[in-house]
Order: sequence, then C-alpha cells, then structure tokens
Amino acid sequence: MKTEKRALFREERGVELIEFAFVIPLLALLLAGGIEFGRAFYTYNILTKSVRNATRYAADTIISPAARIPTDCVDKAKRVAVYGNVTGGAKIIPDISETNFDVTAAAGSAANEFYVTVSANYPYSPIFQFLLPSANFKPKVTMIFTGYVSGSV
Repeated sequence: MKTEKRALFREERGVELIEFAFVIPLLALLLAGGIEFGRAFYTYNILTKSVRNATRYAADTIISPAARIPTDCVDKAKRVAVYGNVTGGAKIIPDISETNFDVTAAAGSAANEFYVTVSANYPYSPIFQFLLPSANFKPKVTMIFTGYVSGSV
C-alpha cells in the first residue's frame, strides 16, 4: 500500500497541462498588450503625419499682414488632416473629425515672416481598456509660411 502511494506521487503525467494552464493567461496578456501598444503607436504616427501634411498645406496658402489665414484655407487644411486631401473621402483615422484640429498663424520676428501651426487633440480609446488607459494624442507642427502675403485678407 505504501509503495502504491509513493508511485502515485511520482507520476508526472499531466504536469505539462497544468503548467500550460498557469502560463497561458500571462501569454495572452502579453499578446494583447503588444497589440494595443502597436495600435496606439500606429494611430499616433498616422495622426502626426496628417498634422504635418495639413501644416505643409496651410503654409503654402494666403495670409494677411496681420497673420490671418482665410477661413476657406483653414477648412481645406483641416480636410487635408482628416482625409488626406482637400476634397474629402475616406478618413485617415475612422473616428476623427475636423473639430479635432486647430490651425493658427503667428508673425515672426522679421518683416513678412509668418509661422503656421496645426495641432490636433485626438481622444484615443484602446480596444483592451484594462491594459492601456484612454489617452489624448496632441501632436503639434509649426512651419514657416511660404505662401502669398495679401493685404486684402
């Protein structure tokens, strides 16, 4: 009887299955975290590129000597940020809108030197909210104005 108990405790069948049951939740958590981090990084990268493109577009339009960009040029720059072009179409990021962007201009230190700034405020919502909290992505790009300075704007 004593040898049967000892043999029972020395039996190792099924140990791998129990170890796997302990490890699989950790592996799933690590995989979900990697996916979520990659998705957040991708979204921020796309958002930064769209802000850069909108700034490039706005920096080559019309500005007044008082550092004002016309409303239609601002609207087009915002469309470049949202859609990637001035005419519209499919959004670069699915739940983004033109209200997430701000286009401003400022006078520089020299005469007829202006700077255009486009900034975004995008609330990022993760798929796995228990791994990564919600965040606001706020990329901002400033470029020197290279467009046409008009006294009538």
